[in-house]
Amino acid sequence: MGLTGTPLMVLSVLFTVLAMAAVVVLWPRVGARRLRSYAGRVGLLAVAQLTLLATIAIGTNSYFGFYGSWSDLFSITSGGTGTSTAAAAGAPITVNGTDGLAMPNGDERTKSGEVQDVTIHGLRTGLSEHALIYLPPQYFQPRFKNARFPAAIVSTGYPGDVTALVSRLRYPIRLATGIDTGQDKPMVLVMMSPEVAGSRDTECTNVPGGPQAETFWAQDVPDAVEQTFRVGAAAAGWGLIGNSTGGYCALKLAMLDSDRFGAAASLSGYFSIGEDPTTGDIYGNPAFQSENDLIWRLQNLPPPPVSVLLTTSKVGEDNYQPCLSFAADAKAPMSVSLLVRSQGGHNFTTWNSEIPVALQWLSSRLSSPPPQTPTI
Repeated sequence: MGLTGTPLMVLSVLFTVLAMAAVVVLWPRVGARRLRSYAGRVGLLAVAQLTLLATIAIGTNSYFGFYGSWSDLFSITSGGTGTSTAAAAGAPITVNGTDGLAMPNGDERTKSGEVQDVTIHGLRTGLSEHALIYLPPQYFQPRFKNARFPAAIVSTGYPGDVTALVSRLRYPIRLATGIDTGQDKPMVLVMMSPEVAGSRDTECTNVPGGPQAETFWAQDVPDAVEQTFRVGAAAAGWGLIGNSTGGYCALKLAMLDSDRFGAAASLSGYFSIGEDPTTGDIYGNPAFQSENDLIWRLQNLPPPPVSVLLTTSKVGEDNYQPCLSFAADAKAPMSVSLLVRSQGGHNFTTWNSEIPVALQWLSSRLSSPPPQTPTI
């Protein structure tokens, strides 16, 4: 039984109802003033409270997509620091299969594209991560047989389930629809979770003496995709987009690795992060922590030649004032666009309303390599 499926939610609600019914039915039997009765009342209340809390936790996880499976919950993840057999053999990507996603134009990939389930192996870092890669319809059309496409890394928040990018935020469907209407240009989406080092929250940082997450995102992933699929290698053809932690990572990677990425969209992203039990010691010293503070970088280092989109809400989000400050501090060759809602929140409802605009913005700023002679 899956962690985010309807069966688990239904079962949890059923147990909660039964537990509360048990309190009502059995309470008279444990109403006497003796130790055994006291223990019985405590037990009934504890079971009822625990089942209710479990139901709330399951519903919250299903809505926000924190953990996608039991193995994710118990930190048995595909991410790690060891080099996999496939990576050691020189294969940067293992294709595990295709996702049977219901697309607007049916299952024909020349009309709807295709989602491939893959594992990306970092040949530099030894990190490996599960990813879903969306190839647009044009990728399979004969006249684009020799064409290479721009690409964007799409990231969830932390903790995050990569399948939520398909099922909850619907990136492939939104891009396919945008391509059909002429609002978006075809591009390849590399959808991932920031949990590339087990359950540790690296914040896409090259941790001193630890996992080199920034290198994995900025070098291993683009190189692996370029070697496996028909995408361009120039920074002008690579972008990033993500929500929450994924938004911070998108903006941070674009700023730190502008030789690899040309544009980034940060949805409800923040600009700095401290250390907590989920991160551990990811900085090592205050100077390195400052280098990972994006407003500090903007105020103290030359601006990188990238275009960025920041999304926020006047009411409901904590990043409203920081977004305004960041945009005010930005100078050429960096350009900053703002998408400001009057009201919103740090949730899927907000991000779902922002993604179509963000995809249109991103695809308009990524360039394709010079076209080769098309095959008719």
